[in-house]
Amino acid sequence: MRTRSFLLLLLPLLIGSCSYLPEKQEPSSAVTIYDYREYIEINPTINNYSKTGLVFYPGGLVDPHSYIEPLSKFAISGKGHKIIIVKMPGNLAILDSNQGAWIFNDFPDVEQWVVAGHSLGGVMACSLVEKYPSFFVGMVLMAAYPQKSASLKDWPNPVLSLRGEHDLLVDSLKLASFKDYLPEPFYLKTPDDMPLDRKARTDYYTIPGGNHSQFGNYGMQKGDGTATITKDQQAETVAFMILKFFISNSWEYDN
Repeated sequence: MRTRSFLLLLLPLLIGSCSYLPEKQEPSSAVTIYDYREYIEINPTINNYSKTGLVFYPGGLVDPHSYIEPLSKFAISGKGHKIIIVKMPGNLAILDSNQGAWIFNDFPDVEQWVVAGHSLGGVMACSLVEKYPSFFVGMVLMAAYPQKSASLKDWPNPVLSLRGEHDLLVDSLKLASFKDYLPEPFYLKTPDDMPLDRKARTDYYTIPGGNHSQFGNYGMQKGDGTATITKDQQAETVAFMILKFFISNSWEYDN
């Protein structure tokens, strides 16, 4: 009922809207990309990549192809990682938050998964984890937070929460107002502050100069603040932070 109410609140915003389309994508030549009906698969060209993969939920009304180039930066970081960008009906994860629950069955070479999402995609990724808490070993939120109806306060796995300094759509006060629905908060002043352990904790980090829109390559989102770093710089920071998150939880080399 609460999910239905949330959707009804969104409908006035969605009527007459269209998806944000991807800008020109120039992913690294070190990845191979497969575009299927239900998802986009990004693989490092090296064969011996990490056994921990990433399932990603796009932002609301954002074409999933918009995330290929920025997420490719993480795919080739460290040991390398398989990434699955889930395609949503109408480019809205709220219409099927379970879409990513079974996709990874297609990839037996990956032993465990972290789920991630941007904006509304992150909200729905939280709903997915609330329904299937044992399916994922961790979560990455990009300018996103859980609803009260999908509280993950007692989820025994770690979370990384990222936002841009100039994000006017999801500011630090909004994230703070939802922190009680995530594991214990820990605020990082620098990436090096991330502890090397496997605790159930939410690591918060604000990307200096970043904004909401530059988590993907789809142009400027209405109402967002102006970034003072480039899209490439923000994507590099995101990739680095996720890699640090993987290393801190021993997902990079222990399987």
